[in-house]
Amino acid sequence: MYTTRPKHLSNAPTLALLLVIVLSLVGCASVAPPQATAPPAAPTAPPTSPPTAPERTALAAALAVEQQWLSSWFKGTPVRVTQRNDGTLVVDVPREFCFDPGRSNVKPPLAAVLDKVAESLRRRPSAHLELLAAPVDQTGGAALALQRAGQVRRHLRDRGVPAGRLGEPTATSAAAVQLRIGSAPS
Repeated sequence: MYTTRPKHLSNAPTLALLLVIVLSLVGCASVAPPQATAPPAAPTAPPTSPPTAPERTALAAALAVEQQWLSSWFKGTPVRVTQRNDGTLVVDVPREFCFDPGRSNVKPPLAAVLDKVAESLRRRPSAHLELLAAPVDQTGGAALALQRAGQVRRHLRDRGVPAGRLGEPTATSAAAVQLRIGSAPS
């Protein structure tokens, strides 16, 4: 004997499968994506005592890691990231990528470098920007270079680096913005 299923039950397996798929998708959509957590805030006060020899050695090793990290970001660019014999980290950005002639506004290529330097300084709370020098050019003298260095300092401050960890703006006759990262001042 042949029996037929009622019409409303003939599509039951298909409907059940469709319902499972829809509920699965709805369930996936209702799960909130993981939220990015902000890095811990860096201390704003400089150390109260000068760093000891072991602390300077540890910082030099940490800065070697930062040198590799920054170098990886700027590989293939004219930005030079080196570590001196005393352990300090030096970042040089050629003037033509930093400022327009006669101007002190930070150009986007320099801003990108400064953003990474700020991130590096935030990662290493014991580090201090010892030298913050901007170049002069044919259209402006030392006053323009100091304005430029002030803009570099302001950019780093705007990116969360405390003023106490930034050296005073200076002028340089070099054809590059020069940043030197070392231990906190004594």
